[in-house]
Amino acid sequence: MTKASQDYSGAALKTLQQACVDATNVFVKAGFTTVDPGSVLEAENLLDLYGEDVRARAFVFDGGEGIDLCLRPDLTLPICRHHIGSGGGDAKYVASGPVYRRPSLGETRPAQFIQVGCEWFGASDIAAADAQMLGLVVEAVRAVDAKSFAVTTGDLGVLFALIDAADIPHRWRKRLKRHVWRPARFASLLEDYASTDSDDPGRNALLKALGSLEPDDARAAVERMLALSETTHVGLRSPEEIASRFIEQAEDAKAHPLSPEVVAVIETAATLSAPSGEALTRLRDLSRAAGMDITPVLDQFEARLTHLNSLGIDADTLPFDGEFGRNLEYYNGFVFELFCSDMAESTGRRAAQIAGGGRYDGLLAASSRAFGVDTVKGSAVGAAIRPESIIAIREGKA
Repeated sequence: MTKASQDYSGAALKTLQQACVDATNVFVKAGFTTVDPGSVLEAENLLDLYGEDVRARAFVFDGGEGIDLCLRPDLTLPICRHHIGSGGGDAKYVASGPVYRRPSLGETRPAQFIQVGCEWFGASDIAAADAQMLGLVVEAVRAVDAKSFAVTTGDLGVLFALIDAADIPHRWRKRLKRHVWRPARFASLLEDYASTDSDDPGRNALLKALGSLEPDDARAAVERMLALSETTHVGLRSPEEIASRFIEQAEDAKAHPLSPEVVAVIETAATLSAPSGEALTRLRDLSRAAGMDITPVLDQFEARLTHLNSLGIDADTLPFDGEFGRNLEYYNGFVFELFCSDMAESTGRRAAQIAGGGRYDGLLAASSRAFGVDTVKGSAVGAAIRPESIIAIREGKA
């Protein structure tokens, strides 16, 4: 049964309030401005920015006049809204307050919980900003007196760079990028693009014939075929949409399949688990051997490790997980998570998480469109800290 929220009073309330103040002060001392963004968002378009995992857990309700509203699932988009409304530019914000998500099946955490959120917009040195954000989050959870925690990192930018470096049709590239956050579908697409033929001879013959025609002639042939078979719709697709899909498939059939070497590099990067220093070396060697130039992203990876070392974090041994971060669709670069390792073994990583964040450079432009204002662009990195989880773990109540 879903637990709606946790009530606080007396000493427990003071402890939680102090934890929020202690975490927030770390960011204030680093130049972040305290803000208090709203809790209610227009649901249309905004939930698409989060991804399937959060969309399925958001609280959406009727706002009247045909408008759906939602309670904020985190502080990132409300802070983005504030930043866009302030004109954009370079800025750092920190906020704290309740956020709302339906617990996943089997979770015991309440649907309403407290979050401390921090967002940094417009930094020019991406590697330095990423490192400093992780450093500040580590400092903040220590300020809340987290007894022990582990850190995992990843970098979705590596995967996107490898897709860009692959010699494939543009439409394949778009599809792969669109499904980076859906690992099973992503793996299936890679398999499809590496294959030369399907197991259906009739389909192969049809696609080969269509591929030999000019696009307009191919479209006319498909539409004529549908008319002869008196097909008006397949599911929700119109004849025009069906014809367009056939043409795409015919073009795909003409394209050269992905080489085994390229597939192996992308699959390895997507599942690589190693200390960060070792991961960087392996990614350089693998991409170079496959002729896939992703030097800028790997140079940024290396620069980030250098900055982390300067902050007193042993970056070379910091765990790197290529699969991490593929559940929230606005992340597109460096990602990280702090969690209680002992608790993770018994209850799973989600329940043991105490903080997490990463880079999401595309979200400002996307959320500008969703909010219906002039597009605001710029680099963006942020994080969220869960003081209630830290307190529960610290006091042995998790």
